[in-house]
Amino acid sequence: MNFTIKDLIKQALIAAIYLVLVIIFWEFSFKEIQFRIAEILLILIFFDKKSIIGLTLGVIIANFFSPLLLFDLTFGVLASILSFFVLLLLKRWPYLALVFPALINGFIIGLGLAIIYELPYFITILTVFIGEFLVVYGLGLPLYYLLKRYHFEEVFNKL
Repeated sequence: MNFTIKDLIKQALIAAIYLVLVIIFWEFSFKEIQFRIAEILLILIFFDKKSIIGLTLGVIIANFFSPLLLFDLTFGVLASILSFFVLLLLKRWPYLALVFPALINGFIIGLGLAIIYELPYFITILTVFIGEFLVVYGLGLPLYYLLKRYHFEEVFNKL
């Protein structure tokens, strides 16, 4: 993979946008019920696999603002990276691929939150899954098809 200064700047912008969205919507980004609006940026992986770098940096930096710092810096980042690679593997089928971040985060983040906050595991998995699914699938999938329709990939890769 060829990585240029232009790519570095693009990845820094993706990380910054992710971070800003997490901070603006902080109350929804952390805690028992999660609705992390920044996760809508996961669709960028369908347009350029290098976006994984910016998204990973964004997740790491954003998780420094988490009330569960160590948990989110380990398991939160792990869940994100697993999600990113599944998206990359299934990018030809976005309608299928975008279910996996919700499943992965539901199980990994749900388990951690259930243990830390002493909540019922199944309910916590469900709330994390629903929040992630609404953002990534409910908002992200229509946005992906809209951007694809207007040839966003060509514009995005020229940036």
